[in-house]
Amino acid sequence: MSEQPLRIGILGAARIALGTIVPAAAGTEAVEVTAVATRAGETAPAVKEAGPDAEIFEDYESLLDSSNIDAVYIPLPNSMHVDWTLRALAAGKHVLCEKPFTLEAAEAEHAVEAARDASLALMEGFMYRLHPQTRRLSELLAEGAVGEVRQVNAAFGHRLDDPKDVRIVGALGGGALGDVGCYCVSGVRLAFSGEPRRATAFARFAEDGADTEFSGMLEFDDGIAAISCGTTSARRERLEIVGTEGRIVLDAPFRADKAGGGIELIRDGETSVETFEGANPYLSELEEFAAAVRERRDPTVGPAEILGNARALNALIESARNDGTPIAV
Repeated sequence: MSEQPLRIGILGAARIALGTIVPAAAGTEAVEVTAVATRAGETAPAVKEAGPDAEIFEDYESLLDSSNIDAVYIPLPNSMHVDWTLRALAAGKHVLCEKPFTLEAAEAEHAVEAARDASLALMEGFMYRLHPQTRRLSELLAEGAVGEVRQVNAAFGHRLDDPKDVRIVGALGGGALGDVGCYCVSGVRLAFSGEPRRATAFARFAEDGADTEFSGMLEFDDGIAAISCGTTSARRERLEIVGTEGRIVLDAPFRADKAGGGIELIRDGETSVETFEGANPYLSELEEFAAAVRERRDPTVGPAEILGNARALNALIESARNDGTPIAV
């Protein structure tokens, strides 16, 4: 490609950054990881091994001040997402932030406004949205393959046993809804191609406030959606979309890159299956981010998606904390 690669700096040496994003960046000319900031000195060797050409900064602020960085990738704990997004935007950097961007609607609105004011790209890291399987699902829904969508059931969960895992530490914004339930909410919103009106939910909470098992309902204009997620029970992953003319089932809707992926369409007594293998959604995510910056447009999972998901997540967690009281989205 003739354009210069988007120069990305990474805040933190998280596993997803070094093990997934850095290798994905090496597979495309659209981006280049030019710097990593890590406050823990012992992680420097791992950073050098993953990205030997990347400059290492000892603090996040210094990376943001660097003139050799166009954008930042933020894989920090959930509680730090919005704060460092705002700091990066203030420093003139485009931002790709890991999911969930936030479970607080007001925070999402503030960050989106800041990105708009600065004319900078802001993207949430729902890489599954860029996978060929999800693109094909969107096509099928737009074509009316199952008629009008009436119900959607989404489940995603796994068992996390390490009490220090940031994904389940309440003080760091951890919990089942933010870790895996956010995928479910994104998936049902995609299926209905719209935003919910009302939410109700129940959850089990750990002593530090993190939700460990979560079940909720979202009411849309045309139907209802059920979501189920957890971090203390066996792994599960499934998306079922039921319409007036048929249904679609995905057994690996969010991590098709791990499980291979496939779309099962059941209609008029017949079943057809499309399979998807070999795609790297993280590479596609980086390419989409770079294209959005270059073309001065919103990314696929940009401000509108960030706001929609945050508002639904906010209503769900508020309902769960109030014994299932229905909450307007």
